[in-house]
Amino acid sequence: MVRRDSIKYGLVVSLIWVLAFAAQGLAAEASFYKGKTITVLINYGAGGPTDIEGRLIARHLAKHIPGQPAIIVSNMAGAGGVTGANYLGEVAKPDGLTMGYFTNQFFNLLVADPNLRVDLARLVYVASIEGVSVAYIRRDVPPGIKEPKDIIKAQKFRAGGLSVNSSKDIRFRLQLDLLGAAYQYVTGYNSNSTARLALERNEIQFFTEGTPAFHSVVTPNLVKTGLVTPLYHDELVGADGEVRPSADAPGIATFAQLYQALHGKPPAGILWEALKVVNFGQAMQRHAVLPGGVPAESAAALKQAFAAMLKDSSFTEEFQRITRTYPRFTVGPEGGKLVRKIAQAPAEVKNTVRQYTEKN
Repeated sequence: MVRRDSIKYGLVVSLIWVLAFAAQGLAAEASFYKGKTITVLINYGAGGPTDIEGRLIARHLAKHIPGQPAIIVSNMAGAGGVTGANYLGEVAKPDGLTMGYFTNQFFNLLVADPNLRVDLARLVYVASIEGVSVAYIRRDVPPGIKEPKDIIKAQKFRAGGLSVNSSKDIRFRLQLDLLGAAYQYVTGYNSNSTARLALERNEIQFFTEGTPAFHSVVTPNLVKTGLVTPLYHDELVGADGEVRPSADAPGIATFAQLYQALHGKPPAGILWEALKVVNFGQAMQRHAVLPGGVPAESAAALKQAFAAMLKDSSFTEEFQRITRTYPRFTVGPEGGKLVRKIAQAPAEVKNTVRQYTEKN
């Protein structure tokens, strides 16, 4: 017969060991970064949304990292974000002192972009934030666009894009083709703001923008003035295949919801399957990531810091004030799952997407 006080003693000893190991872990993480400097590498140029978010994070993250290291920011733009990703995977030392804050390169993986040399599955994903775009069109497109469903009645309009091989352009072209819209594709605008100005001048009539710019610029200047009508926002597709709307586009239907309203059935077929795979990256539009092979304590410390930062009102309030969206970060390795999901996409889907990168 086992005495009850012996059981209690055993439980107390076990608890002491658990607490001791936890304390050792925290001490190790604190000593790992104490007195060191972390470089946050941003794979787009200064002033863009990736840079703005990355610098916001750099400003708040250090105080939540055990050991409170210094943080500096370095921009490495080029090749649509590929240059920074390659540097992190090929050049940066796996010592936990270089962390990327990237707009994802999952689309480059999907189309087998030869410029992308790093194996995205080997990177260590610390945290990620979702992001979707909102499509909008000028209200004066004949015979008039008063509500989203009027898109199907529109006479031929010009849809503006950034480049023929960008995920942004492929996404809205798949969407417009699925809807059966009559449009002319016009690309080559070097920034969202340039394309937005072209729309205001009526050079193009349709464009899409991420929710921060949509809420802060498009809504007050174009929607509320009556120049444009919002049409839909992108679905989010997780690694499990679940399709869901974004909380950052309240009151605006998803693309699938608009399709259902127009056609009386949900979207289907190869173009829809291709669109869902392209949309995988929206669940991790931007992410904090480390080189493969970093010390486990560095990844643990940074994940812990992100989790703590998300509870810090000084960060969440500044993020909302500047980006007009809530920082919906997910801490954990979702990126590896998405990379595997994209790599396993059917050949027919990959070929369909690649064909869109080759035709204008």
